[in-house]
Formats: sequence, C-alpha cells, structure tokens
Amino acid sequence: MRVLVSISVLLLGGVCALACDRTDEASNSTPQAFQLSTAASGRASANNVFAARSAQEILHLVNQARAQAGEAPLMFDQALNLAAQAHGREMLQRRELSHQFPGEPDLQLRLGQSGVHFNQAGENVALDYSAQHAHQSLMASDEHRRNLLNPSFNAVGIAVVWDRCQMYVVQDFAQRLPTYAAGQAEDLIAAKVATLRNQTQLPRLNRLKSRSLAEASCSMEKTGPVHATASPYANVRYVLSYSNAEPEALPPSAGNAIGNGQMKDFSVGACYARTEKHPNGAYFVTMMFY
Repeated sequence: MRVLVSISVLLLGGVCALACDRTDEASNSTPQAFQLSTAASGRASANNVFAARSAQEILHLVNQARAQAGEAPLMFDQALNLAAQAHGREMLQRRELSHQFPGEPDLQLRLGQSGVHFNQAGENVALDYSAQHAHQSLMASDEHRRNLLNPSFNAVGIAVVWDRCQMYVVQDFAQRLPTYAAGQAEDLIAAKVATLRNQTQLPRLNRLKSRSLAEASCSMEKTGPVHATASPYANVRYVLSYSNAEPEALPPSAGNAIGNGQMKDFSVGACYARTEKHPNGAYFVTMMFY
C-alpha cells in the first residue's frame, strides 16, 4: 500500500488584514465546523476554528482541477474529514507543519483508525491565508499536485483550521474500497475463480461450503496459513492463503490450481479484519482445491 505525503509552507507578509476579514466562522449549528477553546487547546485562542466553508471551497477547487485534468471528482468522506481535523488540531496546538508529530500515529494508522478501508493514501498539509491561495500554491507544487490529481484517489477529507490571520490546511486522500461481509467476499472470490476457469476453457469447479474455513482464515494472521494435512482437510490437493485489501484480487499462484484440469472442487473462507500489519483493513482468505 502506498502512502504519499507533501508539505506546503507559505511565509506570509502583509496579509493579516485580508486574512482576518473572514466570514467562515464556526458555530454550534454547523456540524462540520469545530471551535477550539483555550482550555481544549492549551495555546489556542477563541478565534481558532475548523472552517467548513473554506474546506468546501477547497474541495470545489480541487474537483475543478481534476475535471480539467480529465480525472473523476473526489467524494467528501466524513471519516477522512475527522482524521484530517484531528491532525489539523495537532498542527494548531504545536504551531508547526508536519505529517506526524511525536506520539501521533502515522498517516496509514490514523486513517485506519478512522474506519476507512483503503488501498492507497496521501496527505497534503499547508499554511496559508485563504482557501483560493492555498489551492493555487498546492497546485503549483509538483508533489502536492500529484496528490491532488492522483487518478487512484476517490475520496478526501479536508480540514481548515484558523489561527488568527492564517489557516492550517490538511487534505487526506484515499483510494477508498468497499467493505464486504464474509459471505459477500467469498462470493466475489468464487465468481473470480469461475471467470478464470472459463478463460482457461476448463470445466467449472464445484464450490463446497465450509464454515470452518472462514474461521481458520480469521486466525491466519496469528496461527499462520492452514495446511492441507490439518484435519478436516486431509483430502485437499492444493491450499492457497493470502491477504489483500480487495478479496477478488487473487495472487499469481492461484493460477496453479485454477488452471489445473485435475481439480474438480474448491472451497473458500474469508475474514475481514484490521490488524497491526494491516491497519487499513484486509481480507484474510484461504482457498482449498480438491
């Protein structure tokens, strides 16, 4: 999984009057705007806000740029937005730009903890004085523009936090993936097996249901792959175990069994989990061929 991060620091001069003349203030009636009190932030003042309107303006500008580049728009994602806001709060409290502060999880873990299931992620952070100027400056940087226009990303969370006359900006991008129940994941894998079997012009494999195989897949990270010699799988001819963010993305070794004309039956067990090695979520899969 790829994680892409970029920082933009803009040194301001002579812009405080313009920056302070802003209308995007937080209120209790605006769900996406969050105001920091002095007690909550330690060093934050009553003028520190998460500005929903500025974040929405940046999202609009980002999607305009993506449309001009021929890329699909990014969808606003509430979980990514909460992760971006949490990191924006850290930058505000420390008065510093960074992708990871001491004691703070890295980007992959932060997004995973937010509940997002993703395959790729990226982050831009910036210090500026207006939403439009921040976007223009980010687009003028090769690293930041790559994140903004990355065709793999389909979701974003954007946090804008004001500190008197300037704003901290956090953009958290992800290639968000659907999350399936175990049975749905197993059906997707079985359909992929049928498609590959048909492409090799071999008879369709008969699918055998096995609840114990799903349970074995759930413990695979701790106990290791299931072996063909383990009861009740003694008659298995080939075992394939793998983990992936997308269950139907079979490893190349799957072809050894799927393309074998002597195989007649197969079973599949899948389990979705977040682990220390897979904080962004992964499907643990075991397939057996008979």
